[in-house]
Formats: sequence, structure tokens, C-alpha cells
Amino acid sequence: MTTVIDIQKAVSALPEAEFMAFSSWFDTYEEARWDHQIDYDQETANPLSMLMEKARADYKAGTCKRI
Repeated sequence: MTTVIDIQKAVSALPEAEFMAFSSWFDTYEEARWDHQIDYDQETANPLSMLMEKARADYKAGTCKRI
């Protein structure tokens, strides 16, 4: 099985052009995963949704304090 250390070593050993190609691919991959996580969090009831709703209600009620 490949470990994180093996992956780190392999990435470190890449020639510059291959590293740049990998880096570009990984940036795109990471952004897609982030977008998927945000979509998932918005579609499901997450633990922070209650806090978000309370904050919105406080804001609408004018009970928020400036930080």
C-alpha cells in the first residue's frame, strides 16, 4: 500500500515539468473536493447550522455587537 511518505518522496523526485503538471492537476482536484464539501455541508444539516440560524436571527433582531 502507498503511504503519504511514499507519495511525498515520489512528488519530490519529479522533474520540474512533471511537478508543474502534477501541481496544476492537484490544485484543480483540491478545489473540486472543497466545492463538493461545501455543497454537501449546505445540503445537509450540519452541527453549525443551528449557530448560523441563531446568528442570523440575532442580526435581524439587532442584538449583535461589533467586534
